[in-house]
Amino acid sequence: MTDLLKFPLLLAALAATAPTPAVAESAPFDLVGPRLRVTIARSGRTLPLGSVPNLAAGDRITVHAELGRDNDTRYLLVAGFLRGPTSRPPKSWFSRAETWRDKKADLSITVPGGAKQLVLFLAPDSGGFDAIVDAVRKQPGSFVRATQELNQASLDRARLDMFVERMREQERVDPDKIETLSPTLTRSLAVKLKTECLTLYAAAQAGCLTDSRESLLLADSHTSALADTLVGAPTDLAFQLSATPQGGYGYYSPYIGVVRDLARIFGAFQATQFRYIPTLTSVHGGEATLLLNAAPSFAKPKSVMVVAMPAIEPGEAPPLRRSDPGAPVCLSRPDLVLPIEGAPLIYATQFAHDMTLSIERPGGKPLDLPLTADAGRGGYVLANGKAGFAGLPSSTDARLRGQWGFLPFTGPGYRLQIAPAAPEWKADAAPLAASKDAAVTLTGAAPACVSSVELRGAGASRPLPWKIDGTDKLIISLPASGVTGSAVRVAIRYAGQDQPSLVELPIARPEPAPLAEPVEPAPLTAPLPN
Repeated sequence: MTDLLKFPLLLAALAATAPTPAVAESAPFDLVGPRLRVTIARSGRTLPLGSVPNLAAGDRITVHAELGRDNDTRYLLVAGFLRGPTSRPPKSWFSRAETWRDKKADLSITVPGGAKQLVLFLAPDSGGFDAIVDAVRKQPGSFVRATQELNQASLDRARLDMFVERMREQERVDPDKIETLSPTLTRSLAVKLKTECLTLYAAAQAGCLTDSRESLLLADSHTSALADTLVGAPTDLAFQLSATPQGGYGYYSPYIGVVRDLARIFGAFQATQFRYIPTLTSVHGGEATLLLNAAPSFAKPKSVMVVAMPAIEPGEAPPLRRSDPGAPVCLSRPDLVLPIEGAPLIYATQFAHDMTLSIERPGGKPLDLPLTADAGRGGYVLANGKAGFAGLPSSTDARLRGQWGFLPFTGPGYRLQIAPAAPEWKADAAPLAASKDAAVTLTGAAPACVSSVELRGAGASRPLPWKIDGTDKLIISLPASGVTGSAVRVAIRYAGQDQPSLVELPIARPEPAPLAEPVEPAPLTAPLPN
């Protein structure tokens, strides 16, 4: 079991801020339960559960329960499709598998037309199939709402799991860099950063950032759309319900009431035979580990674990957008990052897969470079660590492409630049004025690939501030202090190149004022005394 799954959930923090006394201490989802192996087949392709954000009518779903060899309990695996809160599903929409029988251990089911959700149950074998079917058919709305909440909870949990995992990893590797990592990581995953944690010494920052009760999970409307729910869910951090002014993405996730809500939902139809307990799913590839908030009971009322599967709805590609619209990106940088935002689930899940940077090539087939999402760097990075760009021009266009589940989608475009082998930079024609700070514009190729700008002189080199302007210009801030002579030299270095390009900038110094002609003193003409 990973360290991530051991972290306790701090769901009771809302009690300190909410006006209602109804929120009580709740058991965290920190108990690791059975594992399920799930695959989905559609149109001749098969994907693991972790790569499928939504199901569709006609999908063929295979489920296998991994209960462990030392587990002597006979579990019945039940699958039920749901129509809606006011429509009872037919009995034919329910299936079962006897996990202890080799030939009957797996479920293989097809999504029927008209189904909206899929819910799985794991129940001790004691004639429970009919009881589960009756419970769902008697109160379908309760199970619809519970499935929505659990689906949303698992998606939000994945975002926080990624945040905690990266913080703990950085703490082990280099705690001094947590302050640098955390702003980008929280922005990528839509987690509100508790900045006061960064004032602590390095070794204490990760614990503060991951365990703080004041941290906030920002709502993501794309995540909510996948789960089709109006309520939030629990997480490794505890959250306050707040709001921000950013339109459809502008609410902090109400990720604090799911245990209370599920207790109310399931409590309405608990029977003497069974007690339904919610589970979250931690999905990696095709394996879903069930996380429980209560230990299952094998005495009456026996526990039935409730597991939500992805919603059955049309696919919706992630609303990816560039975090720096219009800025060129250097393909020849070893630390290349394609900045992206808008869908935290591209970092926290495997829903977006087979991602590539599709680069246009003159008169030829596009060059596709495999990509990997990196939340700590705020975008996509090259999966192989280095790009092969032989034959590409110094400036070209590219676009993000990939798969969202079974759905192909196209992301934002980028203007790519490649550092030239023999760079040339030209300065403004007018000489610089002496004794004045100046903003100098230089024109040349691939400014996005520039890694440093230095002032060269008789003494030691000095770094100069600079920024990119458009696709072919650099604006350099040149100070007047320490600049002597009739010209200065500026060294511009590209990423990955040893030798810089030198640019000489003339300095106009004022001509000294000419000396005035000497003036002869006037003779004294006063009369002599008698």
